[in-house]
Amino acid sequence: MSAPSNLWATRLAEVGPVGINARRIYCDLTSSGTDQASLISAAIADGMMPVISYKVPSVTTLLSGGYDTWLAALKAYLTGLGATVTATFWHEPHGDMTAADFRAGSQRFLDRVKAPTVKVGPLLNGWLLDNQLSTFEGYTSPALLDAWDWFGIDTYQSGSLAAPGPKWPGHRIAPLAAFLASKGKATMPVIVGEYNGYTAEVIAHAGEAMLSMPQLWVANVWNNTGGLGEVLTGTRLAAFKATKADPRALP
Repeated sequence: MSAPSNLWATRLAEVGPVGINARRIYCDLTSSGTDQASLISAAIADGMMPVISYKVPSVTTLLSGGYDTWLAALKAYLTGLGATVTATFWHEPHGDMTAADFRAGSQRFLDRVKAPTVKVGPLLNGWLLDNQLSTFEGYTSPALLDAWDWFGIDTYQSGSLAAPGPKWPGHRIAPLAAFLASKGKATMPVIVGEYNGYTAEVIAHAGEAMLSMPQLWVANVWNNTGGLGEVLTGTRLAAFKATKADPRALP
């Protein structure tokens, strides 16, 4: 699950802790590598795997090697946690940088942070799978696909709570599987970094689509109002509870 840190306890109580085995955490790369250390440690203490995103102050500085010592500090911190974590460079990069810069930044991040207990992969813009597959593919490369430990997207419903759109988060799961299969990565572990929908039907559909994907590793619902998300309540909350209670979702 994902929710603002000041609302995490409330959201966890609302959905119930059973089946919540991962926590999405957003960080900035810093010289110490320890941004959001308290949240990361809390997730591990609660038996949840941290799914961590790192953004950098300057992509240009990253690409020139200006943050290499910061990345070394990050690797030392993450490996010192004594637990498996996932880490990604700049989730949903489309619109924030060129695909070439994302590929180069991802390679630099991967080369300097990946470790046996630090699993590295991307979280791309899932909506690109609707009708911009070539753009989506541009954020990958054969070398990265061979080196990444997992592959992921964030995926939301189009529209709004008042006017739900026709593009559902679960609609991107089959195209994602097809994309990975086309690259010879049909069994590559998959992470859905964030998902949400505006109706119970959409939440249930997303859950079934993801649970039907054998290589799914983690799927984090964004459980709050903001961006393209709405806090889970009523029948939408019941649909999510049904997803996380499904035997396929349990360890």
